[in-house]
Amino acid sequence: MKPTISALTDWAKDNGAEISPEIEFTEDAVKGICAVSSAELSNAKIKVPESIIISSQLASTYFPVNPGDGNTWIKFLLCRLKFQEELRFGPYIRNLPQTLNSPLVWNPREWQLLEGTNLGNSLKDKLYKIFTEWYEFVLKYSHIFASSPLSHDIDLYKRFDAMGPDELYVDVLQHAAKGDAQLWYSFSAFLWAHLILLSRAFPEYIIHPGCNEGSVILLPLLDLLNHDAYTKVQWYSTNNNFYYEKLETTGAGQELTNNYGPKGNEELLMGYGFVEECNEFDYVALKIRVPFETLEAILHSEDSIQLPSLDDYTTFAFERPQTQLAKEKCNALFYKDGVTYFINARDDKCLIPLLELFSYLSKTQTEKWSDLRPRLQGLQALRTALQSKLQQLSLFSDISDSKTYSIDKYRRHCADIYRRGQHSVLKHSISSIKAVEKSLIKQCGDRLLNLKKIIKNDSRFTQDELPSLFKGEDQNRVSFEDTLEIIVLWVASKVKYDTFNSKHMWIGQQFHSFLKRSLSLEVTQDVKALYAELFPQNKAEISLDEVNLAYNFVLENSFTRSSSSNETILVRNG
Repeated sequence: MKPTISALTDWAKDNGAEISPEIEFTEDAVKGICAVSSAELSNAKIKVPESIIISSQLASTYFPVNPGDGNTWIKFLLCRLKFQEELRFGPYIRNLPQTLNSPLVWNPREWQLLEGTNLGNSLKDKLYKIFTEWYEFVLKYSHIFASSPLSHDIDLYKRFDAMGPDELYVDVLQHAAKGDAQLWYSFSAFLWAHLILLSRAFPEYIIHPGCNEGSVILLPLLDLLNHDAYTKVQWYSTNNNFYYEKLETTGAGQELTNNYGPKGNEELLMGYGFVEECNEFDYVALKIRVPFETLEAILHSEDSIQLPSLDDYTTFAFERPQTQLAKEKCNALFYKDGVTYFINARDDKCLIPLLELFSYLSKTQTEKWSDLRPRLQGLQALRTALQSKLQQLSLFSDISDSKTYSIDKYRRHCADIYRRGQHSVLKHSISSIKAVEKSLIKQCGDRLLNLKKIIKNDSRFTQDELPSLFKGEDQNRVSFEDTLEIIVLWVASKVKYDTFNSKHMWIGQQFHSFLKRSLSLEVTQDVKALYAELFPQNKAEISLDEVNLAYNFVLENSFTRSSSSNETILVRNG
């Protein structure tokens, strides 16, 4: 056992910590520090006394802590404990990881391993938010944080957008990763503390129920336990002391683990710096930006459509207060940056809220989102979004050669597993959507009309009416880019000559309903371009206005199947 581990456990016990005597902390080459039972043990327990809990209350003995700023002060407290060698918590601070593995502090070549992923696309934005938190505090509390030694860091913040990965890594990230900042309140030190808190914090309200929502604490000793999403544990507090109890037997030689909740590799890698192979809780995050007016309409009149927050997906081994969150989620401003959904390969039900939102976004003013056409169009839109995300993920090629930075083998391993998990979830979700689409089309086939059915049942159009539309044109050059163009001409022809057969009479009825509210439709540039493409000599038997009406009718009464042919299919109402 390394002296630092022994020193930490001795320090914790000297300050009132209690550990089941069978539990020993050892160093593992792969997992790092592990808690292992030397004998079979039922209901292993660990007590963390109030005297060694790092909280905003402790930070208030060092700094002027204001309500709501507690978590930021804890970060500065960690900085001070780490970089000013505060003896009181020395054994705990010295036992923290020597190198952090969150992607936020990877080098530029390692960042390339995440190109095309959610993590890769968000790293710089996340860093900027942390940088802003630091910047606002050092300005607000300039009487504590002397500004002159910070001039370089402040300059970096002000030109953050223009900074490339190399400069960012050299000036900030590498020092945060190694915990070797020269000034205790520099941004490098603060970023190090932020990542420590991110990977090791517990919610404060499990000890102080009346604390500010979102406040966190650090529990020395207990935060050495590794994660297992299947471990059954109980957490509770008495007299401000924290207790951990494993609710099952630990065999001799087995590891005592904690349970962070069922987390996917994206959350594990960003927050904790590790991943799990074949992680059944893996997910892909999809952020959907919805117009503010649409958000308000959904919140006020569509109770069945779910607009989730991150808290709806993050699972903990304890209950979380939801009162304030519920109030915030009733305000459209809560979703100003987008609505985030998480999809998982184990549970196809997670696609339902997404499908409902996409259906709502696909409906016209005269439709309900639950009508057949917007449901089918919503399926296509979601499928296209997932395919686009999968394509972006698949475009990744091996990273550029560089003599400046090497790639850590463990970080490459984590990136590979993370990418494979993202790819697997997306492929599964696309397959699930295809299955839903196939089932719905089969179920409602009698309400759908595609070009194949038109050709089969309306020979008059193909043999007489369609050729007649191009009198005066060079019919050898007539061609169509997609089924939309032919179906628009079919509708325009049928309306013009009133030749709907019995199978297609419903199209005529829907067109007349459409016409009552659409007589003054402006001719768009898209329609003008289409008309010029079809009839370059302007000698058509059908007018631009007639094509315009048919075009807009088809858009409002059809969906476009996102297959290789982008097939347009008309949908009967009701």
